[in-house]
Amino acid sequence: MKNTAIVVTYNRLSLLKECIHGILSQTKKADNIIVINNQSTDGTGEWLATQPVTTITQENKGGAWGFFTGIKSAYESGADWIWVMDDDTIPQPDALEMLLKCSTNTNLQKFGFFVSKAIWTDGSPHVMNLPDINTFIKGTPFSTFDSYGATLVNAASFVSILISKEAVLECGLPMKEFYIWADDVEFTSRITGAGFLAAYVKDSVVLHKTATNYGADIYQAEKKDAWKHVYGIRNKLYIKKKKKGIVRFWFSVLKNYLFIPFSILRKRKYEKLYFIKIVWKATTKAIGFNPKIEKV
Repeated sequence: MKNTAIVVTYNRLSLLKECIHGILSQTKKADNIIVINNQSTDGTGEWLATQPVTTITQENKGGAWGFFTGIKSAYESGADWIWVMDDDTIPQPDALEMLLKCSTNTNLQKFGFFVSKAIWTDGSPHVMNLPDINTFIKGTPFSTFDSYGATLVNAASFVSILISKEAVLECGLPMKEFYIWADDVEFTSRITGAGFLAAYVKDSVVLHKTATNYGADIYQAEKKDAWKHVYGIRNKLYIKKKKKGIVRFWFSVLKNYLFIPFSILRKRKYEKLYFIKIVWKATTKAIGFNPKIEKV
């Protein structure tokens, strides 16, 4: 079984070095490492040229486009399993081995992906990367595979996720038009929505080395990150439309226009009007946003 690691990077060379070192130090080696370089200007390209990796340099159109390119390239190169992560992900030495072990132990089932446990620098769970878990997943209790150290999930992030070629073939590729945020949620929920099982593997651990342990919270966000929320809100509304239907979508649109502003006024301590405008801008963009799934 061939496995390929995918890393998407942009101008974070010091973190990328730690990430690649972590991949190269695995107890179970990746058969290939593909790095999607979104036209970094910090010496990333020059450093990658000295490393045992395949580099694809493309115009920076966001992380989502990078993951689209990486997963597509890995599939076309014949990978059976595609190990995906961002450049600020540092895997522990046995992270891949634990994911692959779980895929082997559960091979009588139709699994679309396995996701690692992401921790922050202090060892606590990273709140950005908590998977979506319900009591039942497609009628199967979430704890069915406890003996393998696996918990069934609905969706997960791209911070160390092992995706099967069968899931990519059947479900297509991530939506590159998402640019940033929620492309992983849309893609992984599409996989489980197609009937694949998916699991969180607690013994596969990675460090998600962000500056703070945070989630995408419009009420706590700093102004410098506001642009990300434009994409995040738009993309989540698209997911709502596809998963819950047009009526629920329009209900959420009205909620964003009429009610969320009052929540922002009540909960935010500063830049209140600015973030109200961010929500309105994102919601307006969502109304005409309708990207199509691209198949391999």
